Amino acid sequence: MTVGIPAGGFSLSIGDDGKINSSLTLHVRFDVCPTWIELSLQHLATATEAGARRQAAWAGTDEEAKSAALEREFESSMQAVMAAAIALDAFYAMIQPHVVLPPTLVERWRTGRTARFSQVTEIVRRAFRLKPKGTAALRANLKEIYRVRDLAVHPSGKIEAPIYHPELDVGVEWRFAYFCASNAELIVNGATWILWDLCHGGKPADAKVLEYIGNLKQRLIALFPNGHPSAATAVSPP
Repeated sequence: MTVGIPAGGFSLSIGDDGKINSSLTLHVRFDVCPTWIELSLQHLATATEAGARRQAAWAGTDEEAKSAALEREFESSMQAVMAAAIALDAFYAMIQPHVVLPPTLVERWRTGRTARFSQVTEIVRRAFRLKPKGTAALRANLKEIYRVRDLAVHPSGKIEAPIYHPELDVGVEWRFAYFCASNAELIVNGATWILWDLCHGGKPADAKVLEYIGNLKQRLIALFPNGHPSAATAVSPP
C-alpha cells in the first residue's frame, strides 16, 4: 500500500488565540501486482508437488490414482498461470495512466480489437523507452503467456484428439499437456522475470513510474531473496 497526500490535503493556520491548527488528508493506493506474484509462486509450488505425486502415481498401475494426480497437477498449474498473467495485468494498470498514447492508436486498438499482449507491450515499450531488441523479446514472452492464459479463460468446446504428453509418453486431454508443472514453471518464471528485469534495469521516462518500480523492486526482492531463478528470454509451452 502506498500512502500519499493529495493536493490541498494539508493545511496549517494560527488562530486568534495563538494556537496552531492543522489538518491532514491521506490517500492510499493498494498495488495488487505483488499479491498476484506471490499467489503465482504459491500455486507453482503446489503444482510442483502435484507433479511429483503424478510421476509417482504413473509409475504404478492404479488408473484412478493416475487420473486424480493429473487433475491435481492441472488445477494448480492453471491457477499458477492465471495468477502470473494477472500480475502482468496489474503492473500494466499501474503504469498505463502515465503513458500518453496518440488518439489514433487508441482508436485503432478499439476498432481492431488489438490483442492484449500487443497493448501491454506497447505501453511498457513507451513507459521504459525500450529498444527494438528488448521490445521484441518482451512481445514474444507476453504473447506466449497470454496465449496459455487464454486457454484457461476461453477454452475451446470442440472435441479434439489427444495431445502427446512428453513426460508420460502418452496422448492426453489437451489441458493436461498445457497445464502441467513444467509449463507452469515456464510461465511463472517468464512473467516474474519481465517484472524483475524492468524493476532492476528499466529506465522509465515518467517520475511516477520510476517511483512505482522502486517500490515494486523491494517487494520482488522479498519474494526472491536469492535473486530471480530464471533469466530466460523466451517462454515456449507446447
